[in-house]
Amino acid sequence: MKQLVHNGVLVPELPSPHGLVIMVRGESVKLNPKQEEMALAWAKKQGTPYVEDPVFVRNFLRDFSEAMGVTPALSVEEVDFAPVVDVVLVEREAKTRLTKEERKAQAAARKAQREKLRETYGHATVDGERVELANYTVEPSGIFMGRGKHPLRGQWKEGATQRDIILNLSPDAPRPPGDWQEIIWDPDALWVARWKDRLSGKMKYVWLSDTAPVKQEREAQKFDKAAELHAELEWVRAHIEQGLRDPDPKRRMIATACYLIDALCLRVGDEKDPDEADTVGATTLRPEHVTLHPDGVAEFKFYGKDFVRWHKKLELPEVVRHNLAELARAARPPNSANRSNKKKHPTRDKPQLFPDIGSRDVNAYLSEILPGLTAKVFRTHHATEIVGSSLKAANVKASDPEYGKRKAATLANLEAAILCNHTKTASPNWPARREKFKERQRKAEERVQRYRLQVKEHTEALKTLRQEAREKKASASAAKRKRLKASYEKKIGRAKRRIETAKERLQKAKDAGSKLQAQMAIATQTRTWNLGTSLKSYIDPRVYYQWGQQVEYDVLERFYPKKLRQKFAWVEECSRDTGDGLESKEKEPPF
Repeated sequence: MKQLVHNGVLVPELPSPHGLVIMVRGESVKLNPKQEEMALAWAKKQGTPYVEDPVFVRNFLRDFSEAMGVTPALSVEEVDFAPVVDVVLVEREAKTRLTKEERKAQAAARKAQREKLRETYGHATVDGERVELANYTVEPSGIFMGRGKHPLRGQWKEGATQRDIILNLSPDAPRPPGDWQEIIWDPDALWVARWKDRLSGKMKYVWLSDTAPVKQEREAQKFDKAAELHAELEWVRAHIEQGLRDPDPKRRMIATACYLIDALCLRVGDEKDPDEADTVGATTLRPEHVTLHPDGVAEFKFYGKDFVRWHKKLELPEVVRHNLAELARAARPPNSANRSNKKKHPTRDKPQLFPDIGSRDVNAYLSEILPGLTAKVFRTHHATEIVGSSLKAANVKASDPEYGKRKAATLANLEAAILCNHTKTASPNWPARREKFKERQRKAEERVQRYRLQVKEHTEALKTLRQEAREKKASASAAKRKRLKASYEKKIGRAKRRIETAKERLQKAKDAGSKLQAQMAIATQTRTWNLGTSLKSYIDPRVYYQWGQQVEYDVLERFYPKKLRQKFAWVEECSRDTGDGLESKEKEPPF
């Protein structure tokens, strides 16, 4: 970029205090604004599973006790949050008493306020072009919820202030008013503001929108790198295989980690928050995570990012098996000089299979054979490839119904989610949803039977009508036969139309039943898998687009959510430039 101009970011104002008083260890205490903000956040969690989670409760009460200046840490029994809960209940009840007109008026007012703020903070000028920002509001203070079994869940997460925030602005940009920590110019970055999260220590960013031309270009480049890997995969794997037998122990270690990244579609392992849950990837595996069975199968059991459980079995080549066994025997804690997180950790300071390597080592090794290749590109390549294979195997035709095409697209997405181990907890209302599906299916089958019976009845009636016409004409005079013919032709015509109508209704009922079955199958198979992550980050959308062109299905419009359609707006233009999807018409697709 040569120019970046914006108005900074929106830092939410602190909520107005109520002046609440609560009982703490038998004494009346008036809460200051921060204490009251924490207490209100806790009160809003009452009645949810969070307050039944002992880790969540313990972490919150420890931070609340610190804010109260109380030691030792308070227990739930020692704090009477009733006055705070009452405030929350009163606010909720007030909302329920609003009339429909009042709700509409409040919604309109909120929308007008959002539009006003978006106009001020929601855009930037990049090289003379006005582009949207992906987000422009700093997250306010609140209780950290975490994902999975995150050890920090329940802790208080203090929101950033202007003094915490660094802005990225070109030299020609006016300085936005405010007490900002620093204003710098980084023309290669796509962020407009950043700050360090006070809880995790991780940097948070406000980015240019996915619709910004510079981001569209980089998104396409990411998938181009995966396509490049596909073309050179044989050479890359040969490079890894050569490294598995390298005399240098460190290169053998790196090559073994690369093999696991390729074979298991693993993350590299050390690219996560310092205080994240005890989750691992390829380079942070420990001996207890890998079991080498006598039959040559290796069993991997560990928790990956977001505390998602990995449990996979893989038959390994002898050289990989030998290297892992050797690494397990020599396992030791990582050298602190090679670790970004030097703070002692109860699990990460245990012996590791790859104690002296990390993402830099892995990516440098991969780049020796293919410049710019990183561990993450393998996941992008593998997810895209399995989607392409699944779509091809589905054997969908242009004449197939749309729900069949959507099912094929969804199941291909599911294959990628399974490969990348993107799991999720099934919705608690799944049993009720399943029963609703079954009830709808029962009614659909009843409609099919009803219309099938109608077709049969109308067909029988037509046969009877024709027989009656033949009999009457046989015994009638010549003059009367002419009148009978005209009369019965009308009756037979009406009977045929009734049959056609019944057949059309029968076909629609069958189609509706088939569509419902497809929806039920998709819901059943995907209920514990998160399809969004792979669709957003790992599957080249050009593979879907090309397939959609072949089967006459507008994938971008009918399958991708609105935000992803904006993110992948470059796909159609890219496909027009290259012919038909990823490749020209004369070439085989890279995936």
